[in-house]
Formats: sequence, C-alpha cells, structure tokens
Amino acid sequence: MVALVTGAAGGLGRALALELSSRGVVLELLDTDRVGLERLAGQCQTVAAVHCADVSSRDHMDAAAQTVRDRHGGLDLAINNAGVSISMPFESTTPPDFERVMEVNFFGVVNGCRSFLPLLRGRPNPQILNVASSFAWQGYPGKSAYAASKAAVRAFSESLRCELAGNIGVTVLYPGPLATNIVSLGGAMSEEGRDRENAFLAKRGLALDRVARETLDKLRANPARILVGFDYRVSDLIARASPALAERLALFAARRLRF
Repeated sequence: MVALVTGAAGGLGRALALELSSRGVVLELLDTDRVGLERLAGQCQTVAAVHCADVSSRDHMDAAAQTVRDRHGGLDLAINNAGVSISMPFESTTPPDFERVMEVNFFGVVNGCRSFLPLLRGRPNPQILNVASSFAWQGYPGKSAYAASKAAVRAFSESLRCELAGNIGVTVLYPGPLATNIVSLGGAMSEEGRDRENAFLAKRGLALDRVARETLDKLRANPARILVGFDYRVSDLIARASPALAERLALFAARRLRF
C-alpha cells in the first residue's frame, strides 16, 4: 500500500505519517518545510520520498504526482491535510491573506484531488481523506477566512464522494481540537489573542497519535465523515439540532475565550 500525506512535516500530518508507517504503509510525504520532512523521514522506516512542494501550486502537485506514478505506478491513499490558520475579523483581513487561506486550505485539497485522482484509479481500495474542521459547519468570530475554506472543503468533498461512489472513497475528517503549531504560524490580530488560542488548544487538544490511530482505523470502512473527540461530536449535534443555539454558544465562547 502506498499513501501520500500533505502537510506531513508537523502536527496531524506528521502523526498520520507515523501511524501509517507503523502499519507498514509506503509513504510519500509532501510539505513546504524540507527540514521537517527530512526529520520525519528519519523517523519513519517506510518513506519512499519527500516532496518539498506547495499544495496551492498545481505545477508542484502535478510534479509530485508524476514522481509517485513513476516510482509506484499508482497510489492507494491520498491525504489532503496541509493547512494554514488565520484568526482575524473579516474587515481586518487583507485580500491577500484571505486568498492565501483559500489557496492552501481549499484549493490545496482541490489540487491534491485533481493531481492524484488518476493514480488512485484501478487500485484495489483507493481512498481520499480530506481534513476539515468544526468551522466547516459553525461560524465563529475572527474565523471568516478559515471557516470559509473548511466549509468549501466539506462541500467539495461531499460532492466528489457522490461523483466517485463505487470507484474511489472520499472521506472528510473532523479531527477535534489539536495543539499544533498552525496557530503560531498563522495570522492573528494580536500576540495576546494568539497566546490565548494556543493555551485553549493546549488544554483541550486531543493527543495527535490517538487522532491518527482512530482516523485510520475508521477509514477502512470508507465513511463519509470521521469525527474524533467529544467536543466535535457535541458541536456537530448542536449545529444540526439548533443552528440558532449553536450561534449563541459560539458568541458566548468568543466573549469568554477572546481569540
């Protein structure tokens, strides 16, 4: 089995790569962080190659896909995980910053699917896993760009799943709150706000190895969605049962957490 993971140098991507490697899966790892990729490759016994590439670039993704095709002839699992964060009100978000979030978080997924779909065809149990967020179903102050990108991932993935039904599986992952470096590396209105968000994630964040393990276990059944963690399950239920209540809770949380 051959799997490709984007955003593999850190956070959830790294955890997924380590878990896949422990299961004997041959890995192709992609990220813009070459140092992080090489460090991870040294920890995984099954890495075939690393690709220092930007998911927002179709040329980069097509080049990576061609390399994978030349090396393996195909691909069994494509995980579109790469993402960037921004915590800033819409009126304070510059057009380039908003567009960058959409280019990486949404079009990075689109590019990954477009480039790697041909490699998945004809494999025994081909699968695409696209990583989203609870912000895909619930808005939150300061998350207009990030939420828009993740909502787009959700709608795109659900439509693609219908188009590919019976041929290639498509699953959306909602991984619960995670204490990674995505907030530290992303945009924010202030350092204080960034610190508060990081502190919240450090307190509520799920163990990355647990998320990776649970995700890959559930992925075998080709579910439409994978939700990990109590927080996401509760917010999903509330958003479905009462959007008005979900909005009030989001506003309450924003006033309390102040990020």
